[in-house]
Amino acid sequence: MLQEISALLNSTLNPAEIRKRAIEAATVLMEADVGALLLIDEKNNELYFDVALGEKGDKVRQVRLRIGEGIAGHVAKTHTPVIVNDVQNDSRFSKRSDMQADFVTRNMVCIPILAKDKIIGVLQAINKKKDGRFNDEDLQVFIALGHQVGIAIENGNLYTEINNLLEGFLQASVSSIESRDPTIRQSHSAQFVSMPRG
Repeated sequence: MLQEISALLNSTLNPAEIRKRAIEAATVLMEADVGALLLIDEKNNELYFDVALGEKGDKVRQVRLRIGEGIAGHVAKTHTPVIVNDVQNDSRFSKRSDMQADFVTRNMVCIPILAKDKIIGVLQAINKKKDGRFNDEDLQVFIALGHQVGIAIENGNLYTEINNLLEGFLQASVSSIESRDPTIRQSHSAQFVSMPRG
């Protein structure tokens, strides 16, 4: 299943689509009710819910956590994966997400997502189905998934950066050519004017 998920993650270079597929994979692989990907906002030193699946996803996405706040914040700060099977009695747990979404978190597995050894976010699987508990095997599988997610996000971001650089280079080249040859600029202007309007 991990091989299939890896192929699925790498079948697109669209960063938003990669992140959505990562959460879908997390919930299926972990047999969880809810999955969430929180990314780091370096400027504000916070985590924000980039993708949250489940019926309460829209409400959860409004919550931000400081690095170090909550279990996700703890994982982001320490870079250490955790399983918490009694979330409500864990001193690290922040109830803000549950209160915002009118949701009860029973248990979770949470891992850091790294790109080139730099943490970019955390991945969560929440509430094992059928009132189950997460175990060490779940954690190892989730860590393997997290590694694939980090690579896929890094590749998608790199592809976007390259496209942006190429687009900027092409625009600069066209501007440079037009500034040296007024006839080309006039030709482009005439083409633009004569273009059909949708």
